[in-house]
Amino acid sequence: MITRKDLLSEIIERELAMFQSVNNRGGRADCQDMPESFRLMREITHAVLSVAFLESYGQDLRRAERDGRNFMTEKYAIMEGQIAPINPDPRIPEIADQETDWREAVAAEFPHAVEPGGSEAFRRYLRAELQTYSPGTIGAYAECVDAARREGRNLARERYDLLMSKLGFGSLAEREASVERGG
Repeated sequence: MITRKDLLSEIIERELAMFQSVNNRGGRADCQDMPESFRLMREITHAVLSVAFLESYGQDLRRAERDGRNFMTEKYAIMEGQIAPINPDPRIPEIADQETDWREAVAAEFPHAVEPGGSEAFRRYLRAELQTYSPGTIGAYAECVDAARREGRNLARERYDLLMSKLGFGSLAEREASVERGG
């Protein structure tokens, strides 16, 4: 049986391969030359989600590769208005709105460690990403959001705590205190 860690690693490597092959209008983007940053950001994005989500999304990625689709190209094309949204699932705006609300709450509580602006850009990015997911994967993500609400959790907070830990800053609260002290 594949472990959660293995699923996460497989997803990130498949996403990275797609990301590396995106052809930007102005040529290769600088961020495409920073695979470790990409891996870290994708890890924190997915690590707080359920195994059911990871399994479903992993299947989406494998299917996309077989079909010659590149989710990263599609996501950025949707974000930039080059192509119309491809998925009318009504859960997409609901998920994006909740994730944005959580991000705004984290930024309000930790304004030195988390950029307070950027909510609309974040929402647009997430909506575009969700456009590439299958109905099953969107359902699994919606269940993660619903479970977090029921449990009083904030998935954005969990992601930022994980990020700060991986960057060596301890927790989000520790990073906020350090930045406030000028560190």
